[in-house]
Amino acid sequence: MAEAIRLKKENKCDGLSFSRCDRLSRRFDAALQIALDCKKNSLIIRFVREDQWLRPDDEPMQFVLFVLQAFGVHTQTGISMANMNAGRRRAAAEGKLPAGVGNGMLGYNLADKRFTTNSFINIVDEILDKGLRGNSINQITRELQSRDVRTPAGKVITRTTVDNVLRHARRYAGIWDWGGYELKNLIPPRISEEQAGRILSNLKRNREKSFGFGKSKWLTSRVICGICGRRYNLRKKNGCACRRSDPMLAQPPCLNVNIPWHRLSFAIWDTFVQCITGIDALELVVKDKRWAWKAQKAKIERQVKALEEQVNRLQEKRLQYSWQQAEGIITGEEMRRAYKQIQSEENIIKEQLARLGQFRREPAPPDMATFRKLAEYWTGAIAYSLEDAPDDVKARFAELFDLYATIRPDSSREGYHFDLSANIPLEMEGDKPGAYDMVFSPSRGGYRG
Repeated sequence: MAEAIRLKKENKCDGLSFSRCDRLSRRFDAALQIALDCKKNSLIIRFVREDQWLRPDDEPMQFVLFVLQAFGVHTQTGISMANMNAGRRRAAAEGKLPAGVGNGMLGYNLADKRFTTNSFINIVDEILDKGLRGNSINQITRELQSRDVRTPAGKVITRTTVDNVLRHARRYAGIWDWGGYELKNLIPPRISEEQAGRILSNLKRNREKSFGFGKSKWLTSRVICGICGRRYNLRKKNGCACRRSDPMLAQPPCLNVNIPWHRLSFAIWDTFVQCITGIDALELVVKDKRWAWKAQKAKIERQVKALEEQVNRLQEKRLQYSWQQAEGIITGEEMRRAYKQIQSEENIIKEQLARLGQFRREPAPPDMATFRKLAEYWTGAIAYSLEDAPDDVKARFAELFDLYATIRPDSSREGYHFDLSANIPLEMEGDKPGAYDMVFSPSRGGYRG
């Protein structure tokens, strides 16, 4: 208000504008004071939503009464909406259809809270059948458009029409999901609940296989340009390229190669699986890791032994102070101070022992005999199951193993090779091979791991 008054004196402001009247309606005295100040300083007040004005020649009390009346209407509206929503929730809890669900859905009319089929239900059945067989939304739409099938409103069927039917497959199974409630026995079913679940699964699978707007690839942010160090832009349609390869975005542009997504994805995953299942490469790392673990364990044991000796010496000092107090050499107060100092030192030592004990309790890395047994299982069952893994499994492996690929151009037939880097965790169960990280870098022809 003070700023508005100052600008008014400089002829830079005519008044104040509020988005809605309830900004002033919470305090009667504040609304009245603002109205009086505006009248005194010849300022105009405007409420945008209500299109209400207060000009300097208007009576302030009329304006304040309007504010209070509008606030009362607003409050009453909120109460009415809350009561209506509570009634809808009660109806849903009783298995009844809540108010405000519309006039039905494609293939059904809704009258007097009863669903009845209409002439479009045959087209709905066809869409559901094709969705059950795994056809995509585009395929179903093209086929219906080729026959010039129309909606009940007389319009050409679009992807939105087909998508609306398939996304609400559970409704066509006789189940209406509303606010966390499952309302059954209200809609005459056209399919079973199990079939509706399969339709929704097919819809999700087709969406994952599509070119997908905004859908992350399993290698997103994990492919790096070997020339400029930027991330690769992973595109299914136009191939994968360095982010600096576009001359509109960078000058000079990066000249690294453009690689089709499916080729890059297959090559990196195949090389990665071969690397993590290569016994020779892993065996050297296991030996190094076990040697390092033994050296660390010996160092920890020496530290633990030294700390335990300190604890024993503190116990001897405690006994010595007790004997001196019994012989009258020191007073009871001096003994208590000495005990307090000993206890403080002992607590510090015990904390150090507890931290070292955490390492001592960690499982040891596998010895070579245990590793070979694991490797036989790993290269057989695991490698076979990973050959055709879905993208979500690949993404979990890439995250778990911290996988990165660096693309570098060369003079080979493909025109490039890639270097892989990863940390390989082996999990520990009981006395079986333990959890630790390994970094591998075997060479595999044109591709390098």
